[in-house]
Amino acid sequence: MDQAARAARGKSESALRRLIPVALLASACASPGMPPGGPVDVAAPQIVAIIPDSGSVGVKPKEILFRFDEVVSERPPSATTLGDLFLISPRDGVPDASWHRDAIGVKPSHGWRANTPYTVIMMRGLADLRGNVRNTGASTFFSTGTTIPRTRIAGHVFDWVSGSPASGALIESFVPPDSIHPYVGLADSSGAFVIEHVPPAHYTIRAYLDRNRNLAIDPSEPWDSLSINLADSVRTDLVIFTHDTVPPRIREVRALDSLTLQVGFDKPVDPAQTLTAANFAVIAPDSSPVPIVRAGPPPKDTAAGVNPAGAPKPAVGVPVPVRAPPPGRRDTSFVAKPVMPRPLPINQAIIKLQHPLTPKVAYHVRAIGIRGLLGRTGDSEHNYTPPVPAPPVAPAAKPGAVPPPSPPPVRK
Repeated sequence: MDQAARAARGKSESALRRLIPVALLASACASPGMPPGGPVDVAAPQIVAIIPDSGSVGVKPKEILFRFDEVVSERPPSATTLGDLFLISPRDGVPDASWHRDAIGVKPSHGWRANTPYTVIMMRGLADLRGNVRNTGASTFFSTGTTIPRTRIAGHVFDWVSGSPASGALIESFVPPDSIHPYVGLADSSGAFVIEHVPPAHYTIRAYLDRNRNLAIDPSEPWDSLSINLADSVRTDLVIFTHDTVPPRIREVRALDSLTLQVGFDKPVDPAQTLTAANFAVIAPDSSPVPIVRAGPPPKDTAAGVNPAGAPKPAVGVPVPVRAPPPGRRDTSFVAKPVMPRPLPINQAIIKLQHPLTPKVAYHVRAIGIRGLLGRTGDSEHNYTPPVPAPPVAPAAKPGAVPPPSPPPVRK
């Protein structure tokens, strides 16, 4: 009897143990509350420490460690490798970057050089595991020697053709002939750059848009260079452009009206060149020249910004009221927009003719002695056939107007 009772009691306890997980699961499903994992993370990784400390001297670390407040992605969405997100100044090839979950270690591919001040720049683009990307960069500096120079090279980089800041341009400063270990910087969205802690010397500075990130200037990439003597601090601007040795050629010719031709070039024209009628010729099929009244660059648009669209124009003789600034503290946060030190190149010219061209007749339009941005001049020619003018459009009838009566039929 005792053995049978013990066996029955064991079976009932085993059944009870099997029912407990089922009851707990049912209780969890029936209880409302926050989903597991908490709120969704939408913040980009933040830097909590950089080791060694910025400004350290006499150190030669195994690597510079950037530590974050969360695990970062080993494969950044905006770069091929982690090393593409870092610059080490002076540069020695592409930096080596190692992933340590919530930290990234950075070092030169050939090790730190003795008695050298270094600046390590982390560019924007680093992301966490959820894809939240940092839109700001960071930097730190130290020296393997005993001192850090308090020198700097600053300025702006402009794209000469567009006249806009050359955002993302790479700036290098080196003592010739050693261009392998330049001190480097990066232009921000306004084209501004700063290269700090550069030993005093006579430097060559060059800036270029490294589109394929091969740390070299390719023939299609715009660049500029100059020489400076750095003793303390220097400020300079660079204007980059594609150094094409082929002069501009005519790309297209079209009519603006019966007496005006617009000539487009395939490359920018040196803005220092004064284009006149002597730089162009329009030749008829019988080899006779068509008289040109004048020729030159297109007129500048001076209407933009004078009166915004939709703004009422003041009446003649009525003074424009000057609105007083609101009371309060004066705003000193305004920063003047950087101005490119060179005039914008042109890629078009306007030719004014003495008489209209004959439709459907082939003419030869020539450009003579057109100078490119590198100072190379050349001639080119383009065929142009004026189209037949479109027939005049009959004026539309006014609403409610009675159409004229039809003429009576002609009796045969």
